[in-house]
Amino acid sequence: MTTAVSAKQVADVCDLSQHSLNLEPFPHVVNDGFIEPQHYRQLCESFPTCPPGIGPTGFSLYWGDEGYKQLLDAQPAWQALFNTFHSQHFIDWCNKQFADVWERDGCKIKLSEARYVPYREDRIDKERAKLRKIEHEPHELWVRMDIHQGRMGYDRPVHLDHARRLMSMLIYMCDQNENEMKGGELFLHANEKHFPPTSITPRHNLMVAFPCSSRSHHSVSPITAQLAPRNYVQVHISSSEDVWPRAPVPVWRRALGSLKRHLIRD
Repeated sequence: MTTAVSAKQVADVCDLSQHSLNLEPFPHVVNDGFIEPQHYRQLCESFPTCPPGIGPTGFSLYWGDEGYKQLLDAQPAWQALFNTFHSQHFIDWCNKQFADVWERDGCKIKLSEARYVPYREDRIDKERAKLRKIEHEPHELWVRMDIHQGRMGYDRPVHLDHARRLMSMLIYMCDQNENEMKGGELFLHANEKHFPPTSITPRHNLMVAFPCSSRSHHSVSPITAQLAPRNYVQVHISSSEDVWPRAPVPVWRRALGSLKRHLIRD
């Protein structure tokens, strides 16, 4: 499904220039117009209804799902977005954007050696702290482009993404005011118990990205009202092995997170 893309093709879809780095409460970048406007309109108009399934929102489409394949086959805008992220150009952008963060936060691989590989992490491994089978070297990086819908009751407690993730990116394809949504803000925390956090409200074509170091605690406030789902795309750049120093996640916390996802889905 992945195809080689040129720098121009990437630029035609997303703004992968270098953005100002916000340092508080942890390093992150924000872009209010990340996807080219006409391309963004096509993505919004064809945003799919996500079926129930595992995942943070309980409603998602992942690479490997039949509905995901059908979307990319039927909608060139989605295929182009997929190709943009599943590319060496995207890996290089991430490296340059967060170059000053990697070493300081203890990243275990040399990003100068990072190479994209078209590996697909399945739904089982998506939920696991460790992959069932390691098929690539730590510097051979791969990408997830997940499609999510947050519905009534969705929230996320304060957490860190898997230690194998180098970077997380969120692209919102909805607007809190337009959806008359209460809740659903992304909160960035200085530490696991920090309050008040930095709040980011979902807006059309807003991108937020950050390295997944041990400082990158984040959460989502509960959605208590909405006229339409909280549509967004989540993109991860990932290694097959842990790349950040990280204390193990307590078993009870993993179990609680799994239970909440199943309750939202049902």
